Amino acid sequence: MPLLDCERIWHEYKDRVSGYVFSHISNKEEAQDLAQSVFVKIVQAAEDYKGNPNHVSSFVYRITKNLVIDYYRTKKTHCEIPEEIKAADSVEDDYLNQMTLDYLAEALKGLPALERDVIVLHYYKSVSLKKIAVQLKSTDGKIKLAHKRAIDFLKNKFKNFLPPIGVSDGNVRRVV
Repeated sequence: MPLLDCERIWHEYKDRVSGYVFSHISNKEEAQDLAQSVFVKIVQAAEDYKGNPNHVSSFVYRITKNLVIDYYRTKKTHCEIPEEIKAADSVEDDYLNQMTLDYLAEALKGLPALERDVIVLHYYKSVSLKKIAVQLKSTDGKIKLAHKRAIDFLKNKFKNFLPPIGVSDGNVRRVV
């Protein structure tokens, strides 16, 4: 049985794993440690992996999701695992969500720096537009305009993005 190429997995999945972990854990240092732990687990489990070595995405995402859940279970300051983690139906849904996030990350690269900063701060860090204006030493009007332009740009980018369609029990459903 061929062994997993852990180095290839690292290069292919490090950004996606880090993005997933950082989106669920607000403490930067803990998120970095957890992202590293994912790859330690992959190396530890490489000998026992029975799937196709060229198709390891489900394996990687399952380990990542489980470590994030374990993090919340063991963290004393958190009393409960966030609903969005518990509610994920399957690894395939995680993979499709990651595909959408990858597409969004690529689209964000097409934005000017100010507009990209506004989107990241507002939606990823949950900072209000007024606080962003203060933080970036700008005016409310300029930040609101940058936000509107960024949203219009992303809407335009995503109008042609169609996530794969899944078939479940003969019913066709759009998977997001």
